Amino acid sequence: MSESGRRLRRLTGGLGRMSGFALSIALLAVASLAAIPVMVGAEGDRGWGAIALGQAVGAIAAAAIGFGWGVSGPARIAVADGPHRRTAYVESVRARAALFVPIAATSGALAALVAPQSPGLAVLGAITAATAGVSANWYFVGTGSPYALLVAETVPRVLGTVIGIALMLGGAGAAAGLTGMLGGLVAAFVCSTVWILLGLRPHRDLAPRPARLSRVLAEQRHGMGSALGSAVYIALPLVVVTVIAPAAQPVFALVDKLQRQVSVALQPVITVAQGWVPRRDVAQSAARARTALAVGAAAASVIGLVVVLAGGPALRWLGGGEIAVMPLAVVLMALFVAVNFFESLVAKALLPSLGRLRIGAHATVVSTFVVVPLVALGAALWGAVGALTAVVLGLVTRGAVEAVAASRTIRATHAVTIREEIDV
Repeated sequence: MSESGRRLRRLTGGLGRMSGFALSIALLAVASLAAIPVMVGAEGDRGWGAIALGQAVGAIAAAAIGFGWGVSGPARIAVADGPHRRTAYVESVRARAALFVPIAATSGALAALVAPQSPGLAVLGAITAATAGVSANWYFVGTGSPYALLVAETVPRVLGTVIGIALMLGGAGAAAGLTGMLGGLVAAFVCSTVWILLGLRPHRDLAPRPARLSRVLAEQRHGMGSALGSAVYIALPLVVVTVIAPAAQPVFALVDKLQRQVSVALQPVITVAQGWVPRRDVAQSAARARTALAVGAAAASVIGLVVVLAGGPALRWLGGGEIAVMPLAVVLMALFVAVNFFESLVAKALLPSLGRLRIGAHATVVSTFVVVPLVALGAALWGAVGALTAVVLGLVTRGAVEAVAASRTIRATHAVTIREEIDV
């Protein structure tokens, strides 16, 4: 096959994987967004605010339970053979099973404390969101198996959400909807684990023995730091707004929910990059990272423009006419989505492939400590708009630090490659 033929085949394969992952993300995003106006209608804006707050706390718990596999896992699986893939997945299941109960229970207790007006809904929202930490989607990303992800992971989750929506439309409260979502998440974990282990059954005898839990967690610390820091950065502002400016909380929660759902809908691009950038050849990984960096920056600009144009009508529909959002908040939401897309691409696809996970973890921690007081100040002075401005500024700072680190690593790798070629 000619070089042009091979390139066309790689491009076609990449587009096929992207469309497969996009289908999963689209189904999940549509189901999640469809549940919002139904929940608002069932519980009112205050009840919805409690659910969103609980889900924000649960998102932090999910990152802690996931312990960085969503960040470092795809790159590890992409370059591993069958036996080592089996060991990696078994290690992740054992570790997350040990972490789930204490972390999920803690998140439920914290949600009840910060949402005393509807503690039951807040607790259920937190536990439901925390359960996403056991997801196996990172494994399917690493193997480049979008349709296995669709069948084993996405379909059970979507069915759970649809059942929850049907129950709420039938007169049940939002607790029924959250219970349906929780059931879907549990079913997805079971189906995915069975699917993966059955597929790797021929490699069982050759698979290395899983490492001790303490060693596994130690090896995952940088990926966990980046994932947990990102979750805290995204979720903590909602908690701060609830405490500092409770009147602005429903508006902030609605905008925050939509911008995160749109960001989730953009994950197929990042997902494909997570499997495409890492290669055993360091120079090849760096070259692909350079391409992803340039394309990602251009795509982020287009994404931001689209969100500016479509964000207003989407927020009016989600709020069911009960929650009014200022035009400036829509612009800030667009900036968040654009910057978050670019930052996620760098943090999840480029830095792990370049061996710079520590940079992402450090940048996330620093930006979180900076943004929390800014969110509090912005919320106290200007409500939801002030809080959103602070979140965007912090995200821009974090993304810039990570992009600079990635660019420097790419240039350094390129320089070393050139010197090696000259020496030869």
